[in-house]
Amino acid sequence: MKQFLRFLTVGVINTVFGYIIIFACMYLAGLTAEVSNVIGYAFGLVTSYLLNRHYTFKSKQQHRGEIIRFMAVFAIAYTANLIALVVLIRELGVHEGVSQILAGAVYVLASYAMNKFYVFKNANAG
Repeated sequence: MKQFLRFLTVGVINTVFGYIIIFACMYLAGLTAEVSNVIGYAFGLVTSYLLNRHYTFKSKQQHRGEIIRFMAVFAIAYTANLIALVVLIRELGVHEGVSQILAGAVYVLASYAMNKFYVFKNANAG
């Protein structure tokens, strides 16, 4: 449970950091919302990887393999999130706001499980 709470803490920090980057790009650098979003998410992925590696899972593995697995996990978890969102809204008729929250939970749980058991599986975190 402690590790999962660290994972959630990293998510909150990463979200705040990502939005700071996005808004700085938009309002200070004058970039478009789309370009700012890509830059924010790129920084967010790096931040998420580093914080999860060192804080959540305390990994000592080589970066190269971990980064590749981390990116794959992100893609899978995001796809699961998107599928859940579409099914909840279009197939089950769940309110869009509620669907975003439920789909977000799918992302968090899938991402945590895959990071714990696949990306950082040999880490020594408890």
